[in-house]
Amino acid sequence: MSDGTSASSPDDFTVRRALAKSISAIESGGPEALTIEQTALQQPASAHVLGITGPPGAGKSSLISALLPHALDHYGAVAVLAVDPSSSVTGGALLGDRVRMDYRHFEQKVFFRSMASRGQQGGIAAATRASVNVLDAAGWPLVIIETLGIGQVELDVMALADRVAVVLNPGWGDSFQANKAGLTEQGDAFVLNKADRPGLENAKILLEQSLQCLPAATPPRVFTTIATDGEGIPELWQGLAELMQDAAKNPHSRRRSEAAREAAKTQLIQDFEAFLASPAAGSPENAQLGDAAELLQRFYRQRD
Repeated sequence: MSDGTSASSPDDFTVRRALAKSISAIESGGPEALTIEQTALQQPASAHVLGITGPPGAGKSSLISALLPHALDHYGAVAVLAVDPSSSVTGGALLGDRVRMDYRHFEQKVFFRSMASRGQQGGIAAATRASVNVLDAAGWPLVIIETLGIGQVELDVMALADRVAVVLNPGWGDSFQANKAGLTEQGDAFVLNKADRPGLENAKILLEQSLQCLPAATPPRVFTTIATDGEGIPELWQGLAELMQDAAKNPHSRRRSEAAREAAKTQLIQDFEAFLASPAAGSPENAQLGDAAELLQRFYRQRD
């Protein structure tokens, strides 16, 4: 990406505004969004991407807020993409994650973006994938994705993040076996947040027993936290940092694989072809975008 969206100058308002505009264009869709993403995908992947997922009310936003000081000590700058549900009636979203997450006192070291799901299934927004690629290309070293409150099938974050932490609460233990085919088979770490609630020990035992049934040689670790008080947060960050370092050392174990990025490039070509075939491609204001689309097709196909 150009210097206009680089994280190398996180205190530059112009830089952050350009990045915000790029993501807004991605959310709006259309040929401009395709051009932005294809530019981002020409850069090699370097950011670490951490997914935070779990059912509604588990305390994902509070947990991320508590983790931010530790993440900043480790990475220096952090971007957060938080997905909120959209109304099925109006299509609007409250974007409450922005309210629940305390990130403002970190000044310009944190880039925070709320994203409306707009009816997208899978726990993330339609624009999340492209936004991650843009943040990566812009130089943000760590991108945290907070999903919608999910069940056992909305697991699209698994394809976007290098590592995923699943956030649960005491009292959710009776559902572990029923959800084993979803969350408990996908998480790299599990967090029992709101650990001051009754039933913590029973929930932890049930969760650990469920994780022991997985085919992995080493079951995922289970952490207990009270995010609002900071209890257990240093230990959780240490565990997550180790997981992210392991992903960096073992590229084949990264969920966010080169295969996924290549699939994104293929999808972009298909989207551009659809644009070139549409009446909009012939309009004067889109002439340059049409040229960019043809160049993109030649660039990627020459590499095949």
